[in-house]
Amino acid sequence: MRDDVIAALARIAADDDRMRPVPVSLRELAREAGVTAPAIYAHFASVGEVGWAVAQDGFDRLVAAMDEADAETAGRSAAEGLIALAHAYCRFAVEHRGHFRLMFVEKPTLFGVSADAAPAVREVLKRWPRAASRLQEDGVAMTDTETAAMYLWTAVHGRLVLDPLLTSVTDMSDTRRFVEQVVQEIITVK
Repeated sequence: MRDDVIAALARIAADDDRMRPVPVSLRELAREAGVTAPAIYAHFASVGEVGWAVAQDGFDRLVAAMDEADAETAGRSAAEGLIALAHAYCRFAVEHRGHFRLMFVEKPTLFGVSADAAPAVREVLKRWPRAASRLQEDGVAMTDTETAAMYLWTAVHGRLVLDPLLTSVTDMSDTRRFVEQVVQEIITVK
């Protein structure tokens, strides 16, 4: 049942109409999970705790997706590996929109629950400099792989967050192409 409740909140969070300024109620969550509201208390003390569980689940899934992309590009160029990593990040954000939305809410509290997201964020962060350092190993001149990695992550993440707004005002809605252009910029900057 715990997994059903987590999945239910992720579905609610993925739905723009249901993620309104009014917080998700325990009854709404129970209805979505197909359980009674009191049954949720066997696993979670509040909707906030469910939100944090969704975020943690999302971080675990995202790290796994990024690691899978890294493994699949072993032996290819570092640029291809970095692009695959960024594409995995984007794919996760699109396929797990509810998780993604709850993973990056304002800290240190999430839905009123004290939560330390730093260890999970550090796990995601580790993947970017590792991929950027491979560029350096391939001969791409870089003064600082940590900074290059942070530029890439923030560019990709920002593009995903802005996507709903950008698609309504510009024809630059191809996130996949955007990722490849950002990596090309990193590679060609001297």
